[in-house]
Amino acid sequence: MPRQHFLFLGHQDLSGLVRGRSVPRERRKAALSAGLPWVPANYSIGPTNALPPDNPFGPLGEIRLFPDEQALVTLPAHDGRPAFDLVLCDGRMPDGSSWPYCPRTALKTALARLKDEAGLTMKVAFEHEFLVKGLDQVAHPAFSVSSGRNVSHLADQVMSTLAKAGIELEQFQAEYGQDQFEISSVPSDPLAAADRAILSMEVIRDCAKQLGLHATFLPKPDPTGVGSGVHIHFSLYRNGKAVTAAKDWVTDTAGAFTQGIIDHAETVLSFSCLTANSYLRFRPHSWVGSYVCLGVKNREAMIRLVPRKQAAGGSNPQASIEYRAADGTANLYLALAALIGAGLDGLKAMRQPVNVPTDPDGIPAAERKRMGLRHLPQSMADGMAAFRPQDAERWFTPGLVAAYMACRREDLRQFANADPHEAARILQKVY
Repeated sequence: MPRQHFLFLGHQDLSGLVRGRSVPRERRKAALSAGLPWVPANYSIGPTNALPPDNPFGPLGEIRLFPDEQALVTLPAHDGRPAFDLVLCDGRMPDGSSWPYCPRTALKTALARLKDEAGLTMKVAFEHEFLVKGLDQVAHPAFSVSSGRNVSHLADQVMSTLAKAGIELEQFQAEYGQDQFEISSVPSDPLAAADRAILSMEVIRDCAKQLGLHATFLPKPDPTGVGSGVHIHFSLYRNGKAVTAAKDWVTDTAGAFTQGIIDHAETVLSFSCLTANSYLRFRPHSWVGSYVCLGVKNREAMIRLVPRKQAAGGSNPQASIEYRAADGTANLYLALAALIGAGLDGLKAMRQPVNVPTDPDGIPAAERKRMGLRHLPQSMADGMAAFRPQDAERWFTPGLVAAYMACRREDLRQFANADPHEAARILQKVY
């Protein structure tokens, strides 16, 4: 009898985790065609498997996970475990119609709004930082040959697995912190970029386990150590032409879009950083982007313009805008949809941002106030207090916002007053 080859139909839930169910080879064709039934409340299960008591689903209802075969990767067989295909899905009603709580569908809706309301399209790339525990090196010289070489067996296995799925990484490198590394994805349309980033994270976790290692994307595995973030690069296009930057500064279109993100920074943050652990990163002088502002090549700004080389006429066709206040706990579909929603609000107002060319923390407080600079929330409690549901409900269905915030309230209940080291110990096993 041939070895089994499972197919796992998964989705990234409201806590940024991939959950779903698997079928054996014999049921593969039927599952790919018709999907599998799923419990709506399962979208609300948190990292400790707790279900928020105020989730809007309760024990009622049924949806289906409908797979997208363009978002499929094969986790290879190893150590007696058979090969395992992971395919990402939309949550839909049993008849195939849209289900208003699905994060992947929310991103599709945001992209349609971007096109219909502003005539814009987008390309996105992610940079994910993460820690790999179990490597046999005493020191970790930042960005060094020895550190890169020491993780090369993991990098080789990851990139080989992804390549078979048609997913390419631009880099897999040693980062600044002890046992810290970073991957960068190739720019692509936002839905494909999110799918590929989610699959890449799962492949890294799986390949690390095969090698007796542990990979974690938790933002602060050590609350006193270096943090790991996710940098979301995006570029805007109109009729196929880049409209992000010219003469090393944002265009009026990109400027208004970015100002919208600045205006709604605290609400966007709730969709790009999910846990109490996330907020431990937002400290000055940590290159995280803890000040709400835009700066050219400024890593202390929440949003950094990367203009790259000018073309004839002064345009910057390869420019990207980098949103720095995200991490590996995020549901990437919702994070992107929130950025788009805030950006569309900005395009309606057409206000332009100022360039903050230096470390904002070094600017006198009175001048920061005059410039409208503010610090990102320093705790999850502060972040949730600053969250504006009336803004989020313009970007998402009200039901999705209610379900999402029920999850965040449960996170707050469990971890906001917990010992940060104990919380990190629990969460890094999951993220």
